[in-house]
Amino acid sequence: MRIIYLGAEVPSNRTLLETTPVNHVGVSFWRLLKRGLPKKGEYLLKNYFNDDFFIYVHPGIPKDIELDALDLAVFAAEYEEFIVHNIDRLTTFNEINAPWVSQEFVETQRKTAWAEVPPIKFQPVWEPSLGYKELNKMAGTYLDIALPGDALEEDTQLSTVTRSLSRQGTRFHILGSVKPDNLRQVSAETASTMSWLSPMMNGETIVWDGTKLVRYPKRMKDQARSRYRNVYTKAGLNVDKILEDDAKEVCRLAVWSYNQYEARLNGVNPDDELYINSEWSEVEQSGESTPAVSNKRPIEPRKLEPRNPEEMGNLPVFGYDVKSVVEQEDGVDVIKEVPVVKSQSVSLRACDTCFVASNCPAFKPQSTCAFKLPVEVKTKEQLKALINAIIEMQGQRVAFMRFTEEMNGGYADPNVSQEIDRLFKLIKTTKELDDSREFIRMTVERQGSAGVLSSIFGDRANVLKELPNEGLNEVQTTEVIRELTEE
Repeated sequence: MRIIYLGAEVPSNRTLLETTPVNHVGVSFWRLLKRGLPKKGEYLLKNYFNDDFFIYVHPGIPKDIELDALDLAVFAAEYEEFIVHNIDRLTTFNEINAPWVSQEFVETQRKTAWAEVPPIKFQPVWEPSLGYKELNKMAGTYLDIALPGDALEEDTQLSTVTRSLSRQGTRFHILGSVKPDNLRQVSAETASTMSWLSPMMNGETIVWDGTKLVRYPKRMKDQARSRYRNVYTKAGLNVDKILEDDAKEVCRLAVWSYNQYEARLNGVNPDDELYINSEWSEVEQSGESTPAVSNKRPIEPRKLEPRNPEEMGNLPVFGYDVKSVVEQEDGVDVIKEVPVVKSQSVSLRACDTCFVASNCPAFKPQSTCAFKLPVEVKTKEQLKALINAIIEMQGQRVAFMRFTEEMNGGYADPNVSQEIDRLFKLIKTTKELDDSREFIRMTVERQGSAGVLSSIFGDRANVLKELPNEGLNEVQTTEVIRELTEE
């Protein structure tokens, strides 16, 4: 997986990237137009970028801008001309696509302008509004498909669909997002981001502390940057410049950190823990639409053949029992055998594809997982035991995170506070399960001269109405009346 650093169309950004080890950059055509491009002749990428740079071109239309039909046609014509002049130098490029762009326009572009370029250079963009049917259709035609980063945030089922298509050979590229949660969901070839510029644009701090990628907002700048002096030294960066808020040096720190993060994703440091700070948020930039890396494999159209009924079976995620039930058919009771879903303790995981294969003590090539998950929750006691076990695990996590907090100078880590809150919620759940109070609520109606209590309890109800010691005598009654009248 490669991270694409967007914003390389700006000369100062390009120069800054040239001082770092990375060489995968993204160029926004929209921003090139806004910068005026060369006034004479064509804008040729080979004249501005080093030969070892992989260049990814994207339309870059801002998210908050919607072009009318005429402006879109003009922009499309200019974009096509730019791609034609730079097709040999660029690595790949994205088509013009957005929620407001009609599917008819997109299909026309694919059949005309983009049909003339090498397939390996072109990446179509899937829009969530088109649905999974269109995504499967695209996967049968194109080898590489770009996915908007926002789609992964909003659609929880998309990761499952993409994993299935990836196993069939489709390569996915995430546009405008390098969030760890997204990259864990989708096996991506590339992911593009503008966030490496956020230290310069928004005063943020992005740092790889040796085990995890951490991102701090501007308000935490002073405290955060003073914590990682040893990291800056390890990265070969100028410590004093970072502490003095030198924008370029802090951006170099971000690039170095993303480079370490990329290496972690690619398995260079399999023992490291990947964890993201709770303050994480992608910088909202209009140009975060970029194509992604692509190798030299040609386009491979694929067609899926339907299964024979004999080959079909139940999904093995669950277990199944057969239960006899009585149903009515035409007024007659009929006994039928119906399947009932139950939990399945046997795992479908395979050692060769497991993400912890490199660390697992029971790893065995070409074998199923050696561990079962014998968890059963059918009673209140079983549920309580499960929650208690989770509480113990969460307590251990909180203790270790608190330890690391102390080891890093005692600075209050918001992640520790978040996990403590989660622990208290689990404890509250257990307390609620222990609450065994029972309530009885009755609503009774009675017509007639006798009261409700008399109807239920008979003479016993009248006894409850009587005063103790057979009530007040005449003298006591007279005294009560006198006291009341005098008052």
